[in-house]
Amino acid sequence: MTGSTPKPSPGPLDGAFFDIRWPRDRTFHVIGQGMDAVDWVCFLPHYPALASRTECDEVTKLGGGPVATATALCGRYGLKARFIGSVGGDELGRFSLEDLRREPMDLSCVRVVPGATTQLGIILVDRLTGERTVLWHRDHRLRYAEGELKREWIVAGRLLHLDGCDPDANLQAARWAREAGMKVSLDVDDVQPGIQKVVELTDFLIPSEAFVKNFTGHEDWRSGLRELVLRTCGFVAMTRGSEGTAAIWNGRIFRLPAFPVRPVDTNGAGDVFHGAFIYSLFQDWSVARCLLFASAAAGLACTRVGARAGIPPLDEVLSLLKTPPRES
Repeated sequence: MTGSTPKPSPGPLDGAFFDIRWPRDRTFHVIGQGMDAVDWVCFLPHYPALASRTECDEVTKLGGGPVATATALCGRYGLKARFIGSVGGDELGRFSLEDLRREPMDLSCVRVVPGATTQLGIILVDRLTGERTVLWHRDHRLRYAEGELKREWIVAGRLLHLDGCDPDANLQAARWAREAGMKVSLDVDDVQPGIQKVVELTDFLIPSEAFVKNFTGHEDWRSGLRELVLRTCGFVAMTRGSEGTAAIWNGRIFRLPAFPVRPVDTNGAGDVFHGAFIYSLFQDWSVARCLLFASAAAGLACTRVGARAGIPPLDEVLSLLKTPPRES
């Protein structure tokens, strides 16, 4: 996320608070259920033309995945976190597990699926701009069949974070979470069959701008945001890359610009945004501060290579958050 220095956030969001009543006596703050991936990050001198040959400047193998990265951030920042996901029984699966084990989060519910291939991402990064194009493959066998996901895994936390990659499992997890008094957060980019039902059960919905447009059918993101509020039960905002974030509160739309950074790799910025936003929810901050904190974390992530490898230290995020805003 890049852009102009944030101006003072709108007054109503400075004074607005979520007033969350968290369930008590839970082992974890955050339960993340969703994708883990192994990313091959390929830096290119320029984006290749069709049918051309382009030599990569650099290729790096790193751990990624939206929920795995967001949950890892929560663990690093001091929250008690559990990640629930699937890896294949292949070499990439072994690499993925080894990488996940470096993170301060519970992995007791991560399963290895024999015969399946671990989710793979090929991230093409434009060296000049840091913008990325993602190619990915997910083996259908990594999805949960009926009965494989366990209720006790989910209800051990206060908040459930999902990514929409496995709508059936997400829906079951969201239902269990809501029954247990938990809050549900959703990071989603792709419109898949069944995702509407997950959206309906979401308390904190912050998708990408592309999802808002594709899901609602509105080319104007403002109209899409207003319709999205009608399709869910909680807070709605939207990430807009270099344009920052937009949120709707009491029927009004507020825009918060992104922090100015020199991007190196934008891959994983959205994952970091969601992890940082979840962390902020447990700090009892205002709506504006929660969004700005998440934006600052995402901006710093863009200055590093990789998704989980790009998670910035908490003190750096708090320092950037103190940056005095400049009027444009």
